[in-house]
Amino acid sequence: METLTTEILVIGGGPGGTPLAMATASAGRQVVLVEAGSGLGGTCLFHGCVPSKIFREAAFFKYRAEKSATLGIQDLSGKVKLDWNAVLKRKESILSARSTAALANGNKISSLKIRFGTARFLNAQKAIVEGPQGSIKIEFEKAVIATGSVSRKLDVPGAQLSGVLTSEQLIATDHIPRSIVVIGGGPIGVELGQMFSMMGSRVSILEALPELLASVDQKLSSRLKILMEREGITVRTGVQIERIEEHQGLKRVFYSEAGKECFEEAEVVLTVVGRSPQVDSLGLENTQVRYASRGIEVDESLRTAEKNIWAVGDVTGQPMFAHWATAQAQALASAFLGRPTTFPRKELNSAVIFSHPEIGIVGLTEDAARKQGLDVGVAEYNYAVDARAQIADEPEGLLRIVYRRDDLTVIGVHALVEGAADLMGEAALAVSTKVKLSDLARTIHPHPTLTESFGVNALGALRTLT
Repeated sequence: METLTTEILVIGGGPGGTPLAMATASAGRQVVLVEAGSGLGGTCLFHGCVPSKIFREAAFFKYRAEKSATLGIQDLSGKVKLDWNAVLKRKESILSARSTAALANGNKISSLKIRFGTARFLNAQKAIVEGPQGSIKIEFEKAVIATGSVSRKLDVPGAQLSGVLTSEQLIATDHIPRSIVVIGGGPIGVELGQMFSMMGSRVSILEALPELLASVDQKLSSRLKILMEREGITVRTGVQIERIEEHQGLKRVFYSEAGKECFEEAEVVLTVVGRSPQVDSLGLENTQVRYASRGIEVDESLRTAEKNIWAVGDVTGQPMFAHWATAQAQALASAFLGRPTTFPRKELNSAVIFSHPEIGIVGLTEDAARKQGLDVGVAEYNYAVDARAQIADEPEGLLRIVYRRDDLTVIGVHALVEGAADLMGEAALAVSTKVKLSDLARTIHPHPTLTESFGVNALGALRTLT
């Protein structure tokens, strides 16, 4: 059996493992990167962020084309049609190009060795990799676990029936289902539910919690629910899923609501009830690494209980975002290289839910801040009066800036508006650098853009405080 000796072993070639391996190897460290899949990129590239947004782009263009009369455009060709096979081909082209580019970039780094296969720890300094070319033993000084997460399984009778799909399986579907019941009203359920609704599916969403998107600012999630129902999506919250049954070629999802049994029926059932850290078959029992259902336990510097093993990304638990894994990986790479390092803090994380309209999130919500005992105010801006939103015919939305009353420091920014994704860079910078309302108010934002809502909102709030 071949034996490789390396300074750093990285297990997982997704948005956490790949940038960490490349950054350290580019600085001359000897690195072995092990990936269990067929290419570099992880769930985000192959089954999550990127393919779902490719679908979202197609769905949104179809939606906009159907609504184009409001912009003064006449469609004389008849009903707008979506070519699903063309969408799938475009998806495969983009995914292949991105994965190939990542592999090519990695292969250019002489001190980086990339191996495809599954890795298992033999102890805290040795691992074995089993792949297409056989088994390889790897001896290492440091190891980083970046194996990501997997879809959690729904534990009710009928969950194993054909046509009951995970998000990864739905993204790989060869056709647009006529109807879908989505079990789970979190970010993935809302995103996929809305995009397939735009593409022509009849969609119902069932959520156990009282509200959709439980971690999102409640005013934004409540408004989004109204908009979704206006678009024809059935939304049921506060329900308990009981079972799934076959009925005349369709699936019936039975659930209890206020003590009454009900059901929703569809061609396909999508289950999105959370994700679990991927720790199976890693051989962690042969190390001192501690882990639970929420993920591998790490300290503030991402080190596990085993002093020479670290972990980044989804495998460490919430928040589970590709950019969060990358931020952790970049910080850890910096620390490995002996550079001054500040590790990411969860309260400064940014996120986007690609709903329609999009939701952007940075920092604390009003409720979370108050639960921490902070005295906060909230500046609100309604995009119905926004020039750019009106021009784009996307006036539905709300911007909420959460600030401390004592010094007017911005500690959270939450936006519901089509285009929110592109606002979150400024929002993240504002929160992470402790910008004050006055800083936002005097910053000259271009007009007409969505970003000027930050300045207008801050200025309005300051006027009410003086």
